[in-house]
Amino acid sequence: MAEIRVGTASWTDETLLASGWYPPEVRSHPERRLRYYAQHFDTVEVDSTFYALPREGVVAKWVERTPQGFLFHVKAYSAFTGHGLEAQALPKDLRALLPRQEGHLAQREVPQEVVEEAWKRFFAAIAPLKAARKLGYLHFGLPPWTEPKPRSFQYLEHLAERTRGYLVAVEFRNPKWYVAWGFVKKELERLGLIHVSVDAPPHPEAPPRVLEPTHPVAVLRCHGRNAETWKDPHAKPYERFNWRYSEEELEDLAAATRTLAERAERVFVIFNNNYGTQGVEAALGLKRLLGLGPPPWSQALL
Repeated sequence: MAEIRVGTASWTDETLLASGWYPPEVRSHPERRLRYYAQHFDTVEVDSTFYALPREGVVAKWVERTPQGFLFHVKAYSAFTGHGLEAQALPKDLRALLPRQEGHLAQREVPQEVVEEAWKRFFAAIAPLKAARKLGYLHFGLPPWTEPKPRSFQYLEHLAERTRGYLVAVEFRNPKWYVAWGFVKKELERLGLIHVSVDAPPHPEAPPRVLEPTHPVAVLRCHGRNAETWKDPHAKPYERFNWRYSEEELEDLAAATRTLAERAERVFVIFNNNYGTQGVEAALGLKRLLGLGPPPWSQALL
């Protein structure tokens, strides 16, 4: 069986901070929050890096505040995945290069020189994690409008070249990728890219749950099963993924995790149903069903 790690897609979500999961003496202290999280989990996905470029000083603090062996998975910046970007989130010098300095810019509106410089700063910022061996994979979630067309496969080819030396996980949000799954799987294997299996609502426009690793590392991301908000254009992210997994659903996820563990060497399960305590409770519930106890360093952090 593979090594299995379970965590959530954020440890600083506003609704989690307001939920009471963190003790009062921990909630308002960034260092204590991360240490408290690490008492329960040995891995986490960084969500904020999708919305804004990370800063090296902040990343270095993540390294300092976590024990050796803890792993961070970092979401790729939105301009690297085809989502475009929010102008206000860029540093001032890069914002000055944009055709307009406010609001959302579609990918086609973002100058290539801005994207190239953003890549350089992204890699520089996450360098402390890599140096400390606390970097898991980089997560690239492709937009729902990205289909398996020739230019999409060219994108994957260029992505593999640019990220050589890193573990890279790719998540497809368009079900058409799985219509062509036989070819897609071979391409991911050839490029050394990790396929992200998805647990999502039963919805015609949601990707199916395909438990077929393309790499020795397998990833299962759990978005909840809220079919009503999955494609709601007005729903905020936390509303789309607002779902409390039942015990029966967690048992289903435990079976899926075991299937991946039979086919890969390492398995990461990340809960993205970040609304209040739903993500942490689901992650702790899955760990219980899989017989996974607290991290080995848990007592030392208390």
